[in-house]
Amino acid sequence: MSETPFYFPRDDARLFGLLHRPDGTASRTGFVLSHPFAEEKLWSHRSFVSAARALAAAGHPVLRFDYTGAGDSSGYAPDTSLETHLADLAAATRALAAQVPGLDRIGLIGLRFGATLAALTMERAADPATGSTLPAALRTGPLVLWDPILDGAAWLQDVMRADLAAQLASLGKVVHTREALTARVLAGGIVNIDGYELGRDLFASCDRKDLLDATAKRHAGPVLVVPIAPPGKLKPRADLEALAGSYARATVRPAEEQPFWREIKQFYGKAPALQALTLEWLASA
Repeated sequence: MSETPFYFPRDDARLFGLLHRPDGTASRTGFVLSHPFAEEKLWSHRSFVSAARALAAAGHPVLRFDYTGAGDSSGYAPDTSLETHLADLAAATRALAAQVPGLDRIGLIGLRFGATLAALTMERAADPATGSTLPAALRTGPLVLWDPILDGAAWLQDVMRADLAAQLASLGKVVHTREALTARVLAGGIVNIDGYELGRDLFASCDRKDLLDATAKRHAGPVLVVPIAPPGKLKPRADLEALAGSYARATVRPAEEQPFWREIKQFYGKAPALQALTLEWLASA
């Protein structure tokens, strides 16, 4: 397997990517991995690297990349929005198609907010009005959603909670409530989330309950929806079951893992159960 870093364009942005190429004859199905937001990207990074290498070992070309304002990509995080993130992911799929010509299918694998972006991108690929700007190989590609964010409003309030925790740790009390932080960001200010900055455009574009809803989806390829919970704590997720039911070819398979996208005591070099489940499903799909 080879691993090649490179930059690719998205309008005036310069995005960093790393291409994992398998040795020998490669599969004609490639993948783009879509990372989660802010601190969740940091804590899940090694698991993403492990997943990309496992996919490449199974014969698939894989592209990992950084969204605008994250990692080694250009841009300023508070200037991003839901649309800029979707444009970044679209550019990444085009970059994979250009780097690995002849792919029959391009699949997307995302975690948390990254999974939501992957699902929305697949819908755009299947829409005649927007699909022409995306590789045709996306239309039947596998879609893997690891614990996706459906309720954007609730997710943003959870994101804000990190600022409250930081206030308690540094000041001993909450000086700025979530309501005050929300008002600040909607007025054009910036909220610091564990060192990551959240701006108005991303907040306003994601602040809705139906960020990813259960209405009928256009995507015709196979879909894997994965609820994730610690061992012994898995419970039925009606919201994710409903999401899966909105696709023509979807499967729900829960994975027992610690929330490796957060700061936890256990070090996660990879998410073994999630990785094995995903590779097994892909082999059958």
